[in-house]
Amino acid sequence: MIKQMYDYYIRPYLGDMKGQDLVEYALLLAIIVAIGWVIYQQEGLKENLKTIWTNAGSLAASAAGKTNPPKA
Repeated sequence: MIKQMYDYYIRPYLGDMKGQDLVEYALLLAIIVAIGWVIYQQEGLKENLKTIWTNAGSLAASAAGKTNPPKA
C-alpha cells in the first residue's frame, strides 16, 4: 500500500525533466517581461498610461463620493 501511495503521489514529481520545465518557464517569463519593458519604454506611452490611470482614479473617487438617496 505504501508503494502504491509513493507511486501515485510522489513519483510524478521526481521525473528527470522537472528542472528543464522550470528553466523553460523562467526563460519564457523573461522574454515576456523584456517585450513588455520595450513596449512600455516607447516614447509617449509611459505618459499616456499615467494619464489614463490618473483619470480613472479621479473618476472612481468622484463616483465614490456621490451618493444617491434610496428611492421609496
